[in-house]
Amino acid sequence: MNKKLQQLSIAAVLATSTIVLSTNASAYEATLTGNAGVLSEYIFRGIVQNDTASGNGGIDIEVGGFYAGTWIADVDDGIEYDLYAGYVHEFTNGFYLGAGGTSYQYSDSFDNEYNEANFYAGWSNDLWSLDLEYSKGDYNGDFVDDAGNIEGDEYDFIGASVGWNGAYLTYRVFGDDADDQLGESFEFGYGFELAGFDVTAAVMHTDLDKDPAGLTSDCGSVVSADCDGLGDGDETSAYVGIHRSFDIMKWGSGS
Repeated sequence: MNKKLQQLSIAAVLATSTIVLSTNASAYEATLTGNAGVLSEYIFRGIVQNDTASGNGGIDIEVGGFYAGTWIADVDDGIEYDLYAGYVHEFTNGFYLGAGGTSYQYSDSFDNEYNEANFYAGWSNDLWSLDLEYSKGDYNGDFVDDAGNIEGDEYDFIGASVGWNGAYLTYRVFGDDADDQLGESFEFGYGFELAGFDVTAAVMHTDLDKDPAGLTSDCGSVVSADCDGLGDGDETSAYVGIHRSFDIMKWGSGS
């Protein structure tokens, strides 16, 4: 699992879970890996994707810091399948930089397509870590503001996380056309390894202001047969994730 990115988002971890960041790896060695697991509740960047258990898994290839792969997960109505590629470089002083692209696709009618350019930076030592993400994306649909007016289809995403000895605190916020609809979130969690499995337990608070799209359980300001429009757009959730990564094949020098 990519330890450098895991505090930014559990879904971001899984979407890049087998990137190998090692200054000792040969530039000519390729690694094909897989990952599989389950989340008690699938929450991505503060937004609930599935409020029951969600199985997920993926496959990745990494060559000298370059990576590409795909990841799938069970969402509330259908399947999410992600495609991604990029490059991450780790320096000898604990810093790393990375850039790539991600496409989030969905079957059935759960959501429309999202396409992003992703940029990462951070630092870590044996106890502490600092991870930053900036993403710029286009949505194959329209975001709405708190008054229900159409804003557009472009969005920014910023994530910042501080970790200490397995515990982490993460702040995430959406901007541009998505600022009202997708809002901001805080997450506090703890990750550890147990018998070869990566285990994460976390609590997340999401603030969507008036929640104009009805994404939280109280539906915010949305009035419908199931919502009275009196919600505040705040939601607190907790989840546990158990995942395992495994080597499939290695080739090239050192294999």
